[in-house]
Amino acid sequence: MSRLLPTLLRTLIGALACAALSTTAVPVARAQDAPLPPSPHLSRFAAGSGPVVGSGGATRLLDGERTAGQSNAVAFDREHEGAHASTTLRCGMRVEKGGDGGAFVFLDTAEYGVRGPAPFVTSWVEPDLRGTFAVGVDVHNPKDDEMFSEWGNFEGLPQREISLHFDGREIVKRVASIEFRGEWADVEIVIRHVTGGAEVSVQIGDGVVYEDYFIAGLLPYESRLAIGAGTRADATTTFDVRDVSLTVGEQAARPRPAVHVEVFNHVLTDNAKTAFEAEVDLPPAAFAFGRVILTLDIHDAGPNWDEWDRNGHLYVVEEDGAKWDLVPFITSYRTECHWEVDVTHFRSLLAGKTRFEIVAGTKFYKNRGYMMSVSLDFHHGTPELEPYRVVPLWHGIAKYKSAENHFADFFVPQTVEIPAETVAARIATTTTGHSQIGEFTPSVRTLIFVPDAASPDTAQRFENTLWKRDCYLNPNRPQFGTWKFARAGWAPGDVVRPWWVDLTPALAPGKTAAFRYEPRPYDFGDGEDAPKQAEINKASHVARSFLILYRQPTALIEAPTLRVGNVVDGSAAANAGIKKGDYLASYDGVIVDSVAGLTAAKKAATDAGKETVVAVVYRGAERIELELATGQMGVNLGSR
Repeated sequence: MSRLLPTLLRTLIGALACAALSTTAVPVARAQDAPLPPSPHLSRFAAGSGPVVGSGGATRLLDGERTAGQSNAVAFDREHEGAHASTTLRCGMRVEKGGDGGAFVFLDTAEYGVRGPAPFVTSWVEPDLRGTFAVGVDVHNPKDDEMFSEWGNFEGLPQREISLHFDGREIVKRVASIEFRGEWADVEIVIRHVTGGAEVSVQIGDGVVYEDYFIAGLLPYESRLAIGAGTRADATTTFDVRDVSLTVGEQAARPRPAVHVEVFNHVLTDNAKTAFEAEVDLPPAAFAFGRVILTLDIHDAGPNWDEWDRNGHLYVVEEDGAKWDLVPFITSYRTECHWEVDVTHFRSLLAGKTRFEIVAGTKFYKNRGYMMSVSLDFHHGTPELEPYRVVPLWHGIAKYKSAENHFADFFVPQTVEIPAETVAARIATTTTGHSQIGEFTPSVRTLIFVPDAASPDTAQRFENTLWKRDCYLNPNRPQFGTWKFARAGWAPGDVVRPWWVDLTPALAPGKTAAFRYEPRPYDFGDGEDAPKQAEINKASHVARSFLILYRQPTALIEAPTLRVGNVVDGSAAANAGIKKGDYLASYDGVIVDSVAGLTAAKKAATDAGKETVVAVVYRGAERIELELATGQMGVNLGSR
């Protein structure tokens, strides 16, 4: 269970943190072209006899006596120099029911060196290490019937939780779909770096726990492997590994630095001001970015912090006043929150001068609110498909009203002309249920897509249940109140996750498509415990449904990052025709991503005796080549 060790145990572990055992060779299966590694390092940090290599070749991380309060690890020296585009770990794992569990850790050599024992970790089911990716295996989270405790598997779901961690933070935690405790199970962990981060897949036995799960910011880094395990003071387990094989892909190129834009910086709402607005200048839509990541934080606001779970909204506000809630969220019960959300599909709305509004709080709770920050990072690269248009389908509050209506009057059928250039389409729907019934009752809904409205027989049906059962595994924990209860599509202290529907296989470009959203009425039966119809009728859903259209990215431009903030009259830049707001892409044929890079390019041109060079600037999406005198340009530049 994700819980800090008791104070006494932490003290014991700290005292024994340097008690590393002697190094012993562990049989490790290698790829054919990989050299045999030096002997791995076995470490004991706390109670028990420490890790050992069994006669059958398996490494036993926890002792056979199942001693409480253990913390052990095996670490390997660096095997593959440099950063790689992909990393795959395969091994056998045997862990039994009990507590706590273990972790597979890809140590960042810049932080933890290229050789030597594993670093001390307080809890191996929470392997939160700086600059490092890890997979946790947690087999201790017993059912907790206490409604308002900080922790708790309130519904008694299976205690086989697999978590992904990066750079000192748990990203996500899930219950494995199949039982793996008690027997040897094959483990495969694949890290595949993509624009803006990495896609991670984890499979245990025949069960896929994560498939291409995107982790923002997980860029290629040089790593070495460590495996750790521990037991609790009140529960124990075993943790064995065998046939460890680590392979890597090709060397990874260093990515260009992302374009970073601050939107809100520690704004604090209260009952008098529940919203803030900001207008920012975002890169033009024609600039090529393979990924756009939005970071949203809720900070500790001290005594002014509202302790309740409130609806939060991050709107893009259009010129006509229309507001589109791109990243809805629910505030926590006074737990700081951090989210990194992939918003690449909203790229067409996130370009040029853009007005944002962030909303959280209530007008009825005096002097209480939320301190929040928002930023955007545009990661360079040409996307496989360009999300060129966003079409809002349904946006607002749907009220149940009655069993005969059941939200229907809100979800009016929609038709959309699909341009001929469209090659793919998806619908993203974020919905949250509210009122006692609307919040705590699953709701079945069906999305109906008719590719050609003139041919109703082409209709495609997609069904989904609006329900989130794993609220208790929210990485933004612990919280207070009823945060761990299952809910209709949301959790306190979390962003609202979209229901994605891919329409591409049935898409008919050049036709008019029709869309219907059909919620099913609640069915409580006629028993004595059934709620009254009047109570049911109070249910509401906050819904936002967007159609995203994609085309081939044939017209996108490699994005520059240096923007001209000011031009000095009579300067070389002014004489060449450079203007405020231009993006400087290259100088004398050298792509410049930073002021330091520009300085180096200018020096190289001067040292070569050149009196003029060609500078390439972008004015919006227009590419302009200008002849520029070498030396001082006479501009103020900002790196975006």
